[in-house]
Amino acid sequence: MHPTHDTFMRRCLVLAQKSLGHTYPNPMVGAVVVKEGKIIGEGWHQKAGTAHAEVNALAKLSPKTLVGATLYVNLEPCSHHGKTPPCCDLVLAKGIKKVVIGAADPNPKVAGRGIAALKAAGVEVISGVIEEACVELNKRFYCFHTKKRPYIILKWAQTADGYIAPEDSNKGKVFWISDADSQQLAHRWRAEEQAILVGRKTVDDDNPLLTTRKWNGNNPIRLVIDPNNSIKENAQVLNRDAKTVVFNNSLNKIEGNLSWVTVSTKDPLKGILDWCLDNEIQSIMVEGGTTTLQGFLASNLWNECRVIEAKKRIEKGTKAPPQPQGKKTSKKIVGDILHVIVNERP
Repeated sequence: MHPTHDTFMRRCLVLAQKSLGHTYPNPMVGAVVVKEGKIIGEGWHQKAGTAHAEVNALAKLSPKTLVGATLYVNLEPCSHHGKTPPCCDLVLAKGIKKVVIGAADPNPKVAGRGIAALKAAGVEVISGVIEEACVELNKRFYCFHTKKRPYIILKWAQTADGYIAPEDSNKGKVFWISDADSQQLAHRWRAEEQAILVGRKTVDDDNPLLTTRKWNGNNPIRLVIDPNNSIKENAQVLNRDAKTVVFNNSLNKIEGNLSWVTVSTKDPLKGILDWCLDNEIQSIMVEGGTTTLQGFLASNLWNECRVIEAKKRIEKGTKAPPQPQGKKTSKKIVGDILHVIVNERP
């Protein structure tokens, strides 16, 4: 069977997925070059500030080799100067006459200009190939540019009887609801997001590191809500292992990779998300306690809710937030733990 546009676009997505967690604030992009039904070149954007997918896919191919070739890319090629030159210029310089695109770029700096530039130069452009899958891959990037806020994932672990922590939880000592497998999964999730957020009470009660020490990946930027700057100076979130921002009511200060930022007391979540927008933070994993989680739920500020539910019961303690109902619920068993992911309504 002759390969279809869908087949080659799915290969772009496989390549793009390799860089999850490494390209912020850029999107994940894969590209393949096809000639006579066969892939002759491929590449993906591996890290922000480095060569884009199209550059890597075309790097070793001469204009002569590219005669009659088609470029496939899951996101519209850029047409502006950023940290790297416009990909459209390279496509034209290589003599590519046909480009197949998965989805348009929502970034106002691109937003159709790449497609327009290619067409104006006489390149045949086909767009919208498995578009839904292409948008889903870059859901964080799309949310940031269309909703003007980060993609927000609410995550917590709860017991089978619906508690998030025991009644007699000792401050500074973590009570593990989940098992080793799910803890590693949680660290993988952290590595995939640009930032992680908790409230003051979680810092006081659990003294978390909020790093990816059980998974090989980047540490997310640690965001802490601490209105009165009351967390202890020796709290692990202030250990400089990762960039950390403390949102509070009165202090603006920078010490190395630690920052204190003042936000409004009337609507602190809006202030935090505005800061994220200004600083190109495209995704947040919220791992706070019940109060922090309920604040996001009450404001309808969430895209996914990921609940790790264990078999153990504790009968007394802090109740977990009610799980919101989204457009799709999926369940996955890992060992003795049940993982539930609820997606936001359209």
